Amino acid sequence: MVALAWMLAHVSPPARAEGAWGSSMAAELVRQGQEHARNGDEAVATRRFADAIQLDPTYGPAYLELAAARERSGDLFEAERTYDVAIRNVPDFGAAFRARAALLHRLGDSEREVSDLEAAVRLTDAPDLLRDLAERYVEDRAWPAALATWRKILAATERRSDDGLAHEATIQIRALVILCGELDPVSGGASSRNWVRRSEASVAKRRGM
Repeated sequence: MVALAWMLAHVSPPARAEGAWGSSMAAELVRQGQEHARNGDEAVATRRFADAIQLDPTYGPAYLELAAARERSGDLFEAERTYDVAIRNVPDFGAAFRARAALLHRLGDSEREVSDLEAAVRLTDAPDLLRDLAERYVEDRAWPAALATWRKILAATERRSDDGLAHEATIQIRALVILCGELDPVSGGASSRNWVRRSEASVAKRRGM
């Protein structure tokens, strides 16, 4: 465990095996590791994932699999360290932010969990990720932030023609508008002297938002 921790702490972005060949070999090692994990051989699986990172320190899936293996073994500290290194070495690695957020949720660190979800959302606007963030905001009673996030979800569903999620988003938005009151920068604009805000509030009211 100490050796693996040292290795992860000293992995640097220049890959040992550069280019497509290195990534291909790393992908094969991850595939082998996944197969060993399915067969219950976590020790060999962990070594395969670590070897993949050594071959290509920028290969994101290897970090996710290694961290997941650490979580399965109950070594949450090492799992978090693995996510940390992944975020440092893999550019714009939204999946690592999201995975670390899930781990932080298990650890009860809600502040850092929300921070990681926000970072992941900045990299992708996937509706399921936005929903996770909105739910965390609601748990923290951050009503305006939750409302803004559900509005993003509604906009995303309109682009993707997801009627079920659009219906859920509309209901959530209506409830959060009530909770926010004048804190809502859109619906609260009904009493504003600014004609743009009054117009936005009027449109939001007609759409039930």
